[in-house]
Amino acid sequence: MKRRKEKRKISAMPSEITLSAATRQNLLSLQDTASLLATTQSRLSTQKKVNSALDNPVNYFAAQSMTARSADLMSLMDGISNGIQTIQAANQGITRIQGLVDSAKSTAQQALAVQNTASGSAATGAVVAASSGKSLLGPGTGAAADGTHDYSAASAASVFTVTDNFGNATTVSLDRSRLAQSVRDISKVTSTEILTQINQQLNQAGAFATASMTNDGRLTFTSTLTGSDAKLTISGGGATNTVDVGFGTGALTAVAASGIDATDGSAKASVTGAAIGALGTASNFDLTAGDASITVQLGNGLTKTINLNKTADAALGVATLKAQDIAAAINRQLNADTGISGKVIATYDNAAGTVSLRTTASGGDQKLTVTSAAASTKDIGFGTAGDATKARTAAGAGATAANGTNQRAALAQQFNELLNQITMAAQDARFQGANLLYRTGSDPKENTLHMTFNEKDTSYLDIKGVKFDASGLGITQSSGNFATNDEVKTALSQLMNASSTLRSQASTFGSNLTVIQNRQAFTKNMINILDVGANNLTIADLNEETANQNALSLRNSLGISALSLANQAQQGILQLLR
Repeated sequence: MKRRKEKRKISAMPSEITLSAATRQNLLSLQDTASLLATTQSRLSTQKKVNSALDNPVNYFAAQSMTARSADLMSLMDGISNGIQTIQAANQGITRIQGLVDSAKSTAQQALAVQNTASGSAATGAVVAASSGKSLLGPGTGAAADGTHDYSAASAASVFTVTDNFGNATTVSLDRSRLAQSVRDISKVTSTEILTQINQQLNQAGAFATASMTNDGRLTFTSTLTGSDAKLTISGGGATNTVDVGFGTGALTAVAASGIDATDGSAKASVTGAAIGALGTASNFDLTAGDASITVQLGNGLTKTINLNKTADAALGVATLKAQDIAAAINRQLNADTGISGKVIATYDNAAGTVSLRTTASGGDQKLTVTSAAASTKDIGFGTAGDATKARTAAGAGATAANGTNQRAALAQQFNELLNQITMAAQDARFQGANLLYRTGSDPKENTLHMTFNEKDTSYLDIKGVKFDASGLGITQSSGNFATNDEVKTALSQLMNASSTLRSQASTFGSNLTVIQNRQAFTKNMINILDVGANNLTIADLNEETANQNALSLRNSLGISALSLANQAQQGILQLLR
């Protein structure tokens, strides 16, 4: 019975494996080594010593923050690069537009060089220049040795009358009372001071002429009209004319000069009334009662009402008015209006008793319409009294094919086409839908480029766009075929302003480009700094980890060998027990 029980105990022993302390220690050592070896291999494969928050929470989350910001900044780099290209496209557009503006300027200058109108006339007196360069009258004229004039005496005066082709006249008086208000020394009045006083009096009379001084010291009067309408006469004088300013003293012998009409075949718009003699008594016209007011309108819409009654002009309150008187009254009112002055004039023919209205410029674009004013009850020859619906209209004539007017018209067409090209160049200066040179409206926000420099958009640059089509640059197309010099000069002035605007905007875009390129380089460096900082917190030292792997592999091999030896020792003891 005892043997059976012992056999049963022996048979139960294999299910209860008992490890020795040495074996157990070797196994634990191998487990630790395997765990360390796995960690080292993971670091070698990822090249990071911190792969999760469990490895090092502080370094892991700090590196994550740096990496996230680096990614945000990297996402902004594309926008910054596109912004640079958008400015480059705008700069290219400005260069293109500047070239077109220069071409338009050249075209306008060519038009200005083509003569299609006659020049004004000038009446000139003989004033000799002294060797000192000051204006000095000839011997016996009473001028001082230093080239000045003495108006200190009560009797000292220069008096003469300037008259234009239409009877407009003003008497220029230079004496002590007038000059004392503007000169330094009334006993030594210079040529410049005399010239200033003469022009003041001419301007007060309607500015139908201007006075100037030639290089050789000659006093010159120039009409503000052109062609055959431009005529000036210097006359008058008398006993009060004691100081010579180039036309003599005492009663003056009239000095006159006239302009000529253009010879290119062009004509002015002219409306001529019926003979006044047929409308009044004999050759006279009576405006002591009633009203003969008319309305004059140019082809461009400019309108002026001429009030022909004794209330508006006391000189008309007589019963023996001639055609000359009516024309003079019309011209006085035309000259007093800065808008229409110099554009329309009234002329007369006393022999025929007629009054005419005509434009001062020639060409097919000239148009003149005369209608009755609302208060009109009398007719001065235009047949419109009492009925504003009846109008007398006349149009000018263009020049023949081989003349300056047609050349100017062709140049005006080229000019307008260049303006169209300017607009198209502005519209095409876009990059990926962004255009800094063109917008349809007037609000700058329509084409403002917003550049973001950080992830929170607290650092940015707004580049305001412009409207650089022809109208945005302030350049208007030619509507009058460059028929007048004034139109061409206006176009040249607009082009000069446009060039200045283009240069200024190019400088602004250049400054913006410098800022963006600077921020682009800064952002690149910041991305690199953040990436390096994140790596410094998480990257593994490959040399160190390789050495660790070799050491752990050796330890693992030794542990396995030790475990094998321990097992062999235990097996030897079991053999002895058997």
